[in-house]
Amino acid sequence: MGFWQNLFGGGGSKGGLRKVDWLAVEGKVRAIDAMAASRDQATMKQLIIQADVLVDSILKEGSVRGATMGERLKTLRPKMDNMAYKHLWQAHIKRNELVHDHGAFVADWERDQFWRYFKEGISALRGLR
Repeated sequence: MGFWQNLFGGGGSKGGLRKVDWLAVEGKVRAIDAMAASRDQATMKQLIIQADVLVDSILKEGSVRGATMGERLKTLRPKMDNMAYKHLWQAHIKRNELVHDHGAFVADWERDQFWRYFKEGISALRGLR
């Protein structure tokens, strides 16, 4: 089994890697980017949640193995740049905090930092195609 098959699973053409629609991803990045100027708490929370959903959809579309986003990220650890991987985890943890802790808050700096981390992660994932 080749590198891509090990990374993304078997089946389908081209070693099991289903092509990610990067044009659609760019459109979603622009839509989320538009939210980044907001200081509204609900919008800042949605930015982080939607960015996490986008990264997970890229992982799923790329057939990365794992039942959860956390498992899919762990699958990629040896294949990704260490810093991009670490940043994606930090951003995903913030998303989990927002979803599971009703009193969670997003500061302006967190919105900016975690959005940057998600974009960095998307760029790293694009390089894995």
